[in-house]
Amino acid sequence: MTPPPPARRARSLRQRAHDLAVSWDLGGARAPERRSGAVIGVLQVPLRPILTLLARPTWIGRENLQVPGPAVVCGNHLGPFDAFAYGHLLHAAGIAPRFLAKESLFRIPVVGGLIRATGQIPVLRGTARSGGALAAARAALGRGEMLMVFPEGTYSRDPQGWPMRARLGAARLALETGAPLIPVACWGSPQLWPVGSPLPRPRPGRTLTLQVGAPIRAERAEGESTHDAAVRVTGHVMDVITAMLADLRQEQPPAQRHDPRLDPHRPEEGSPASRAVRRRIERRGIGRRRSPLLRRSTFSTPPEER
Repeated sequence: MTPPPPARRARSLRQRAHDLAVSWDLGGARAPERRSGAVIGVLQVPLRPILTLLARPTWIGRENLQVPGPAVVCGNHLGPFDAFAYGHLLHAAGIAPRFLAKESLFRIPVVGGLIRATGQIPVLRGTARSGGALAAARAALGRGEMLMVFPEGTYSRDPQGWPMRARLGAARLALETGAPLIPVACWGSPQLWPVGSPLPRPRPGRTLTLQVGAPIRAERAEGESTHDAAVRVTGHVMDVITAMLADLRQEQPPAQRHDPRLDPHRPEEGSPASRAVRRRIERRGIGRRRSPLLRRSTFSTPPEER
């Protein structure tokens, strides 16, 4: 076999060095809107090897993340390890991991300070200040950044771990800003860190796979309201994520997506639903359903009421 000429080898070495610098955010290898910042730069040194040791990740379609300008990454959500899995993928692809995260995380001692210092955006659900998260997200997209969103709003409560009915926030952001939506499917995180466990449960042979789909442009059809467009786009994004997840799992998804309005508890708050929510559930004649993937069930505000 004839070895490649020296010029080609030199270009290959330069490209590898550049790709490594982009992945680890070294020097000026990344565009300003993709820089992760000093805190993530320090944390990645111990975290990335640890994450790889816990479960060597497989990334499919990572090239779909290489879009210029702003974008909203949408992924399914199965457990506490997902944030690390998606963050690892984004950072390795040369993108600052910026999440819309529930506000309660920001109140955890030490952890909350680190989350805030890394530029994550708090979401205050059900309060007068809940619109602040969307305003901050619009500002980030206006700067050309890429945001990571879990459209379901919490861990999936589908009995078999399939994506459930999602909120409309990601689609609304895409419709308002023109940023594309990038669907991602993740499988393997509940086995590595089960919901309810305080720590991961590493074991030899654990696998973690993430598949990135092609960017989706969110546009209103002629005569379509913004709300109807958001409902349609959200459904399409979740259909794409579900199809990719079915491919990863080699299983057939359910014909109907799980509706979180059927669940009368909020595990993310550690408490039952409010009396008003329980009355609403009783009026609809909805019974309690429980998921083997979760230790508690939850209730999420319907997308159309957000």
